[in-house]
Amino acid sequence: MNLIKTLKRKKVKKIPIWIMRQAGRYLPEFRKLKKKSNGFINMIYTPKTASDITLQPIKRFGFDAAIIFSDILVVPDSLGQKLTYEENKGPKLEKMSIDQMIKGFLIDKENEKLKLVYKAIKETKKKINKQTSLIGFVGAPLTLSFFMFDSDREKKYTQILTFFKKNKNKTAKLFSLLEKAIAKHAIGQLKAGAQVIQIFDSWASIAKKKDLQFFSIDPIKRICNLIKSKKPKAHIIVFPRNVGQDYTKYIYKHIDCISVGEDIKVEAIKEIQKKKVIQGNLSPKVLYYGGKKLEKEVKKILNKFSNYPFIFNLSNGIMPGTPVKNVQKLVKIIRSYKNEI
Repeated sequence: MNLIKTLKRKKVKKIPIWIMRQAGRYLPEFRKLKKKSNGFINMIYTPKTASDITLQPIKRFGFDAAIIFSDILVVPDSLGQKLTYEENKGPKLEKMSIDQMIKGFLIDKENEKLKLVYKAIKETKKKINKQTSLIGFVGAPLTLSFFMFDSDREKKYTQILTFFKKNKNKTAKLFSLLEKAIAKHAIGQLKAGAQVIQIFDSWASIAKKKDLQFFSIDPIKRICNLIKSKKPKAHIIVFPRNVGQDYTKYIYKHIDCISVGEDIKVEAIKEIQKKKVIQGNLSPKVLYYGGKKLEKEVKKILNKFSNYPFIFNLSNGIMPGTPVKNVQKLVKIIRSYKNEI
């Protein structure tokens, strides 16, 4: 298992590769299966369907890891904030006030919907090649809460953060609830058979300086503590998207790997690689357009990062409509790269 060895900071002959949103709309087999399914919500909560979708990119490309087909919003859905899906708009949570969330969310209650996610992981584990790692995932409290307070999908995240700052006591209570629920879901996925958990803080860049520490870094560290207290051998990847010079602030004893964007600086790369594994950081646009630039950028990334244990990925999720042939070309370049050990 190249990916697991890499997360243990061991050098491997072949650089491991997987890509965010690798099971999705760009694949013709996904679009075909989606037509037969009764909508996105049904797909993520039907274990066989979720498992089949998870394995589609593994069968086609032979990635080093499968990531379970699910959504970060299953956590608020499990807590009592109903999740729906609007075609061409995406997942949507019902409108709730912060007081309703604090009073109404039940952490300790066993949730039947999350059990369906764990069943999908178990089914996938049975079918997957032993050399392919299985990744579960969760959203970090900041990113999760932005979606929870943005039921109209207007992306007014700066305004939501301002509200959090003005109501710090209530926000702290809400985040405490979310941290426990997120950790519990991560542990559930690990118990079901996932070996790795990726924590997505896709909107971490909205918070700056002290706010980043309070709303992103500290909650993620507390979640990692909770996960490791129950599953000490679990591997954790953190993806704080577009935080620039602040990637190094996520270096922490319970975090194995930091997934970085194109905005990372050379100094930060050096600092992280002394202690942790880096994952990243090809632009999804470069993959989308392909051509000679794709090969050039991939080789540039490999030369930049592969002197230390490194996982090849994108700087964000793959774009809908990305040609399958470009992904095939990407994998071919990675597989032909000779990693000096």
